[in-house]
Amino acid sequence: MSQGIYRRDCAIVGLGETQLGRRPGWTAVEIQAEAIMLALADAGIDKSEVDGLFNLGPYSEPAVMFAATLGEYLRIDATVQTSIDAGGIHSPMLMIEHAIAAVQSGQCKVAVCAFGEPSATGKPVSGRGWTTTGRDIEFEEPFGIVGTVGPYAMLAARYMALYGTTVDDLAGVALSARRHALLNPNALMRKPLDMDTYLASRMISDPLRLLDCSPMVDGGGAVVVTSLERARDLPHPPVTLLGGAVRASHRNVGQFPDFDDLRLGDVTRRALERAQLSLDDVDVAMLHDAFTISTIIFLEELGFCGRGEAGAYIRAGNIDLGGACPVNTHGGLLSQGHAGGMLHVVEAVRQLRGDCGARQVEGAQISLLGGGGGLLGVNGVYLFGRP
Repeated sequence: MSQGIYRRDCAIVGLGETQLGRRPGWTAVEIQAEAIMLALADAGIDKSEVDGLFNLGPYSEPAVMFAATLGEYLRIDATVQTSIDAGGIHSPMLMIEHAIAAVQSGQCKVAVCAFGEPSATGKPVSGRGWTTTGRDIEFEEPFGIVGTVGPYAMLAARYMALYGTTVDDLAGVALSARRHALLNPNALMRKPLDMDTYLASRMISDPLRLLDCSPMVDGGGAVVVTSLERARDLPHPPVTLLGGAVRASHRNVGQFPDFDDLRLGDVTRRALERAQLSLDDVDVAMLHDAFTISTIIFLEELGFCGRGEAGAYIRAGNIDLGGACPVNTHGGLLSQGHAGGMLHVVEAVRQLRGDCGARQVEGAQISLLGGGGGLLGVNGVYLFGRP
């Protein structure tokens, strides 16, 4: 059995998910505070018990010492607090790892982890895009590499050329996400989607169409972490982090390695070994899907199917409810809305609690989270289960 945070003596005991959509006037502080209070109410824990706080500041507005700002707003008497920005879905996972370590070491007893912001209505930070820093701006922005769509389009074109991925394969991801979103009352995109509509959506950056891209929303989520001993007195069945693994390789598109060098298969192997599981044990998966190509890559590189086989795997119904391993049952970033990876975590835990209603995966015991940050520059695989 792996040691450290995988001792399974801590658990996620509360989930918070704010309303998603356009919420003019809301700040990132207010959204994250709402998510935390919802999570604490779900856990049956009073705010006065919280002494650990982990979060991520907003990308939509300048933020410094954001954990301190949120803690002050909520009047949390913290013995440990920090903001964590590892990128994408990996940020909330690192929050949870830090929260578990803090509880295990005695630094705190109850920790909250949160992310949320007004991505749809907030004013974006002026100046350089996320893809560059002051030292490399001259190599990317003058050539149009600003934001996320262009770099992911380049990644998609390369992957399609190498492994035969097609537009129909990308569409399969978008259509599956939308089918799941139709079952989620808190999803932004709840209009049925068909192939003709997908193909008619305008091209944003070839080969990515509008419906290959996740829509920005205002909203966020939070989780509560405490000891398994404390969890026994709480209303919901606890969910533990069974194992995980990470690998970081690059920051910007100009430094993107070969797909072999991402070594996502190795990350998956290490995570499964630490959890003492196999991929066949996974009942439901939450995979990075800021763009449809992301889901294709994670399905293939994590080993659900071979390279170039994701399209056929999807068309066989494997990622839909009732399939071999349903993926992004909440609609994902593509159809629930891009509120950061915290809601992938919330859904992964909610499925194990059996609280997903019409989109519940029957008998779910193990959930997998596979996600990247930036342009797949840092990638992690994590597994959750019931103790």
